Amino acid sequence: MEIDRSAIAHNVRTIRAALGSQVGFCAVVKADAYGHGIDIVAPLLASQVEMIGVASNEDAAAVRTSGFTGRLMRVRPAGRDEVDDGIRFDIEEWIGGVEHARIVSAVAAVRGARIRAHVSLNSTGLGRDGLEVGDPQGLRVARGVLADPLLDVAGVCSHFPCEDEADVVEGSARFDAQSRTLLDGADAERVARHCATTFAALHVPESRFDLVRIGAGLYGDTDALGGALRPAMRVVSRIAAINSYPGGSTVGYDRWHRLDADARLALIPLGYADGFHRSLSGTGEVLIQGRRARIVDRIAMNSFLVDVSHIAEAAPGDEVVLFGAQRDQAITSAEVDRAHGSIAADLYVAWGRLLPRRAAGGAGAAG
Repeated sequence: MEIDRSAIAHNVRTIRAALGSQVGFCAVVKADAYGHGIDIVAPLLASQVEMIGVASNEDAAAVRTSGFTGRLMRVRPAGRDEVDDGIRFDIEEWIGGVEHARIVSAVAAVRGARIRAHVSLNSTGLGRDGLEVGDPQGLRVARGVLADPLLDVAGVCSHFPCEDEADVVEGSARFDAQSRTLLDGADAERVARHCATTFAALHVPESRFDLVRIGAGLYGDTDALGGALRPAMRVVSRIAAINSYPGGSTVGYDRWHRLDADARLALIPLGYADGFHRSLSGTGEVLIQGRRARIVDRIAMNSFLVDVSHIAEAAPGDEVVLFGAQRDQAITSAEVDRAHGSIAADLYVAWGRLLPRRAAGGAGAAG
């Protein structure tokens, strides 16, 4: 994996400019910066963002090790032991329900300290971890959470279920009304309201409120801003071997594919053990010498085959790009979405755990 630091720095600057100075910027680096590596990404963020979002304490530790001393927010509810251990990183916890609020409060009581927190509302209809405040009983419960003396409530938040502008507009209006009602009479000026992630923040300005949580946009995995953001990841390998087989030959486990004509097949030494899911079998493509080559067999644990019959000069040792650009071609997230049948992040966060990774491009900071 090659991670282009200059692309990430460019994306941070571009998003910061689009948001303007009145909106807080939380850069989300959960799942080891979406597989891009917190050690690579976090040093590029400090001068441009007000806050960094994490999921695990491991991610929080990596952010602190990078030298970031600013605010950290967890972007999901955490278990009791996680909350307790997270205190050493000064994590602001995501409150995912009244019972969860009691857990966080109990940890604070044992520690003899208040824990800064963000209370999640189900205003957008995600139905995952938000308090339902659309009825009087739910509103009373939520106000009770805000009044807990052991919780220093710094934010009221939600999360959109769909990347659809109309859905975001509707959800934003509901969140606006419900959060205003919830905070009525409270010390509302010190409580940030936030629900927008990359799609909403960059497509629907009214969703931004006080703070936005930008994840995919940092890494260029979005078509927002008219293509102004740059993909930061390339996944590369090398051709290990090439063989020619006659038409009618079968290829792969279970004789998964039969050649219609004579073909040259190149073996790529990566497989599903490396995060290249079998869903890409027969649907995915790679780049070799700036040309596309189709995956023709059923992806095995440690290898797969591509047809290079049309690339006469292809040879063992040639660079193979499985994700990202080569010459004037690119295997994009959208293409991987289609080939995989799900979002590309489902794959590339796994690649970040399984494959060697190095920084590429300039180390220019985002400031």
